[in-house]
Amino acid sequence: MNKSLVLVLLLVLGVVLELVVGVPDLSKEEILLLRGYRIVLGIYAGGVLAFCGSVLQGLFGNPLVEPFTLGSASGAALGSAMGMVFFQYASPAFAFAGALIIGFLVFTIARVEGGLLRDRLILSGVIMSFLCSALVMLIMIAGRKELYEVLYLLMGYLGIVITPQNRLMLIVLLAISAFLIFYLYRYYREFDILTTGVESAQALGLDIQRFSMEVFVVATLLVSFVVSLVGAIGFVGLVIPHISRMLFGPRHIRNLGGSLVLGATFVLFSDALTRMFTVYELPTGVITSLLGVPFFIYLYRRKGT
Repeated sequence: MNKSLVLVLLLVLGVVLELVVGVPDLSKEEILLLRGYRIVLGIYAGGVLAFCGSVLQGLFGNPLVEPFTLGSASGAALGSAMGMVFFQYASPAFAFAGALIIGFLVFTIARVEGGLLRDRLILSGVIMSFLCSALVMLIMIAGRKELYEVLYLLMGYLGIVITPQNRLMLIVLLAISAFLIFYLYRYYREFDILTTGVESAQALGLDIQRFSMEVFVVATLLVSFVVSLVGAIGFVGLVIPHISRMLFGPRHIRNLGGSLVLGATFVLFSDALTRMFTVYELPTGVITSLLGVPFFIYLYRRKGT
């Protein structure tokens, strides 16, 4: 069967699971309203995180790079926490500022004379992620926020209440994100060129510094949008691009689109699983982390050998 058709069928199955799994005594209207938003958020968050993971891996030529290992997602969570506590409002602007500051700190730590050490980039990103998680916990508890709010911000949660105010913000973010995804997607040839090596890309006329800065800032903006809405759902940007490459090959014209659909499907299934085995609504990141950590270890050992 055609791989693209299988992907679409899996996405539809994920949507159906999200509709039927959960508290049974809801009316049809409540199911469509509450779980409908949950489906929209799951497709949006999963698609964007996986797409950004694929973009960043193509940019840095490192299979371990993703918004979490670069510190961007945790930095966005820190920015959101500061907005919630100090300004009583967690806007995407706070998340973007946090992600951008932490991202450039990671770059500064990883940079040595003569260039950027890619292995040090991962290490510094993971360290900054731990620091941001600790600061989020500290700021939220000091700001008298509930523990579940901290967990949902650090591990992601799709069951947020959509009010008329944040519904408008959701629509605006969806529209801007669609434009930014298209904006990055049109660089699929440049990402293919980068896989041949930095020297080859420069020889072909690609301005590496300018291109890297532009892609990093746009990807950070997309990730901060997601984190400001549903928190930091981990490992989607790491696992899904690899599966997409296995299915569609290394060329980014197909790999980026495959990551987008696969990421949306992965988050929908993960969120349904969080409600399938318990009456409590666990953070979505619990399932994505349980699946992602073994995959990360496998990749790290494979890279080491």
